[in-house]
Amino acid sequence: ATAGKTIFTVCAYGFDGARGLDVKKKWAAGIDEDHTTGYGRSASPLLVAGKLIVHMSSLYAFDPATGKRLWTNSDAKSSYGTPAAIRVAGVDLIVTPLGDVVQVSDGAPVNAGIGRTGHSSPVACGDGAVCFGDAALSVMQLDPSFKEKEIWSGELSGEVFGSPLISGGILFTITADGALFSFDARGKGVQKPIIDERALFERGDAVGPIAFGSLTQAGGYLFIASNSGDTAVIEASAAARLIRHNQLPAGTGSSPIFSGSDMFLRDGERLLCIGK
Repeated sequence: ATAGKTIFTVCAYGFDGARGLDVKKKWAAGIDEDHTTGYGRSASPLLVAGKLIVHMSSLYAFDPATGKRLWTNSDAKSSYGTPAAIRVAGVDLIVTPLGDVVQVSDGAPVNAGIGRTGHSSPVACGDGAVCFGDAALSVMQLDPSFKEKEIWSGELSGEVFGSPLISGGILFTITADGALFSFDARGKGVQKPIIDERALFERGDAVGPIAFGSLTQAGGYLFIASNSGDTAVIEASAAARLIRHNQLPAGTGSSPIFSGSDMFLRDGERLLCIGK
């Protein structure tokens, strides 16, 4: 890192060997960019329509097989969230957290400023719609000419870091204070929440945010981990019934990830795999 710039590296790894256990680097590509976020990078890469999409200051597309840079859009600046992939009128599009809409094929912009999130990621809602889930929620839909129209909106109280999750026609989201909100994902106009600021965690002596991560779904349940190691398990339903709390020693600012019946979760300096 020099003079405010950092060479960021995008890498691809493959599994070789008779049992597929030998990890080898396939390719690496450098990105030389000014910072656009003050606390590091948190956007995840995306595979869309045969391209690897990376949002680090600017928006990039790489060939996932070779690492060759295919295009760069320097106007689509990054924030902390990950872009969403949607398809409108047969065209694959990327919608960034700051509301820029870009064609996956060539990186050409087709719209800009349709919404905005500070920390969370926009979420695809189907039928060319995308939800921007910050303290002010908005669901925007693009028509075949890529012009946006607001479908519905809603308000939360408090700061938001995690991204919304849609299940069974209900949009769930959680604030930094660990309060759960839900809305009718199929609603119209200005909506009031179905669940309004339901506390999932006890604050105790905690200072600052309680939850940085996003809600994750596995089967009929939602999971959210707190910074203090408490994971709340919630029924993925309109009632969002609290099933139980599970406690780990150190806590995490990340989200649980599921593969089959196994859950992977960061706890302090450890990575845990929790099974049945």
